[in-house]
This record gives sequence, structure tokens and C-alpha cells, in this order.
Amino acid sequence: RTLGLDYIPSSGNFITLRVGKAGEIYKRLLKRGVIVRPVAGYDLPEHLRVTVGTPGENERFLTALAASVRD
Repeated sequence: RTLGLDYIPSSGNFITLRVGKAGEIYKRLLKRGVIVRPVAGYDLPEHLRVTVGTPGENERFLTALAASVRD
């Protein structure tokens, strides 16, 4: 929410975020050592699926996502 991104509510261990140019954000996250899953094959070309991790992993992801969205 802090980054102003939409998401699909989930009851599972993952969240799907609408990040816009998902392919580009995916590549930027990979360069930062963060692996997520693009879901364009599920007719969601602007979304990435992110597994919920430990508090430390989640913080690392959020930091990398914020930087990737700004780039």
C-alpha cells in the first residue's frame, strides 16, 4: 500500500501485485537478487506473484521492489 500498488487479496502464502511493466520490474528484482514469478500467462501481464517469506525476506523484497519501481 505504501508504494501505491494494487494487489489481489489472497488467503494463501502469496500475493499478486499489479506493478505495471511486470517484465521490467521482474528483471530489476532479479538483478537485486529477489526472485518473483511473472503471471502474464494467467492473463495478468501487469502483475507479479510474490511468496510471503520470513520478516527479513519480506523486508528485503519490499526494499528491492521500491527501488525497482523507481528505476
